[in-house]
Amino acid sequence: MNLIQNKNSDRGRYLSIAEGTDGGGGDNENESRNIMESCSSKRILITAAVSLCATLAALDWINLRFFYNGASPSFNTVDYESLPKEGENWKKLGRHHHSHSKEVDKEDEILMPGGVNIGSWLSLEDWFYVGEGAIEVATPFGDTAASCLPPLHVGPSTGPRWNSETDLLANFSSSPSSSLAHALRVFHAHRVSFLDLEEDLRTLSEDLGVKNVRVPLSWCLTDYDPTTITGGEDEEVLKERFTCLDPFYEEEGVRWPAVPKSLLSNFLRACAKHGISAVLDVHTYPGGTSIGTFSGVWPRWSRFWTHGDAPAMDDSNKKDVGRELFQNFISWVESLATEDPKAFEGLRGVSPMNEPAHLAGLYFGEEGDPIFDPSEEFLPELPEEMAESFLAELNDNCEGYKCTKIPNGNHLRVLLWLRDATETFRSSSLPSLGKQMHMNIHESVFSFSDFKALYDDPEKVKMHTIASWWRGITTPEERKTWAILDVHHYHAWDEGCSGTSDGPPFGNYTCSDHSAKMETLSRCASWALVYRKAVDKECGKGTKLASAEFSASTHHSVLRACNDVGTLRQTYKLQTESARDADVELFWWSYKMPYGGAFRNAWSFKHLMFLLGVLHHPDESNYACNHIAAEGEPKNEILS
Repeated sequence: MNLIQNKNSDRGRYLSIAEGTDGGGGDNENESRNIMESCSSKRILITAAVSLCATLAALDWINLRFFYNGASPSFNTVDYESLPKEGENWKKLGRHHHSHSKEVDKEDEILMPGGVNIGSWLSLEDWFYVGEGAIEVATPFGDTAASCLPPLHVGPSTGPRWNSETDLLANFSSSPSSSLAHALRVFHAHRVSFLDLEEDLRTLSEDLGVKNVRVPLSWCLTDYDPTTITGGEDEEVLKERFTCLDPFYEEEGVRWPAVPKSLLSNFLRACAKHGISAVLDVHTYPGGTSIGTFSGVWPRWSRFWTHGDAPAMDDSNKKDVGRELFQNFISWVESLATEDPKAFEGLRGVSPMNEPAHLAGLYFGEEGDPIFDPSEEFLPELPEEMAESFLAELNDNCEGYKCTKIPNGNHLRVLLWLRDATETFRSSSLPSLGKQMHMNIHESVFSFSDFKALYDDPEKVKMHTIASWWRGITTPEERKTWAILDVHHYHAWDEGCSGTSDGPPFGNYTCSDHSAKMETLSRCASWALVYRKAVDKECGKGTKLASAEFSASTHHSVLRACNDVGTLRQTYKLQTESARDADVELFWWSYKMPYGGAFRNAWSFKHLMFLLGVLHHPDESNYACNHIAAEGEPKNEILS
């Protein structure tokens, strides 16, 4: 762990943040009166200064208390001289209680994660845009949760509700009161306003000492500039320049709104300016690699694995869309080294795919019954000969020590694709230029029923299976340098770790039951150590590990989740400390979600740091979400 050093002290000190109290400075005012009564006239000026500071603190408290609609922790100031040096992964920020002591209360030390996600910026997820309608993180099939995409779309008066970005683009384009040109302007306005490349990056780098970000983005990129759209262009020209036709939903005409490469380059240059390194995560692919609103094609079903994984299909005449897309993406990233060196400087690495075939393991299984209807399975098995060859490659090379044997199953299709992605990165110039590959995989790709029937501790075996696969496709030197294994982990979906306001059976503990809560949180936070031990056993020491998504949420339903600050603090604190001890780099999901309503407490890093007294301001926006036009309200002219 790297502690932040105070230049004015001979010993290590945590970055300190001065905290006021809800008394609005009343203690200081009483102290001032005592000083005036007991001190000589020579100290009147000092006393007046103390009173003035107390008055200003009271005004700050009144402003926060009455003009911010939400929790009201105290304002804080940061000792910027104690900010960490670039490259440190773990920082501790602390708060001072209101006293004359400059010592940091150990209970208030807040460990910073290695990085944060800039989620739902360049790859949309509906629950970030529900406004006051926050209920469920994973929107159930058949429901439509998102109601805005500010600043141009703020509710029913400005546009449609939506499930995913392809759904929103289609809904806008087909509306009699809208057009494709307007829809593209809505997306562009969102992308250039959601993240302030100066203020937000400065907050991360300077105020919080967070030096790494992960940026989920769509596979659909463009060389064209959306600011050139006037509305008078032929629609076919707009489609060609600013959208991508999904090859697996071609007959249905599903299109993706393209992300300008220039926007990514500008972002990377801003990262370099602020001493931040970015991991570009290819979060979505055509057809959707998983099911759910984050797939990009929801409510449509995933077709990526059934329609486009060509080399692993019996029909070899199909185009290998996914692998080709990743190869092209790597080529573009490589080009930045010479064409835009400053942008390349801001790049830490890439992630080939997010949570590949997430939840697929619930749809198939032989030893036990599948959880969901097998007819909806979206991850088919590999052809028999290909599966046998790949298993031999993985299991016959245990390097002289016992390793976990990879079982046969549908998951081999995903493991094979990721192996090929690793080879694409390995063959590029990026490793020699100091860039990394963050390989994400999710345990839910494995058959839930099979593992449960075959093993006493199925979750542990899944982790060892992942680690054994990782050993089989990488070398020890690669695992110590550019190949980072990334496994996401959330308490919100873990029955043994979740906590709810109404307690069992919906949660493992009740939010108000401190004893049960601490027992559960302490046990569940040890997941990082389980992760580390499994990988060390299978791969040997020195493997770089990450968990690039975690949060403080105790349940996926915000109505049931524990949203009190005490529980949020402990959930966050125990996870970060356990990950630090296990040497697992954490990335919080997600940095900001100003239109996420009640989700913000446990999911917005910016808002949580405000609630914990680290940042001055909450995560909020000047724009409404779910705005309903009142009778007589002027019509919105931007739709025209």
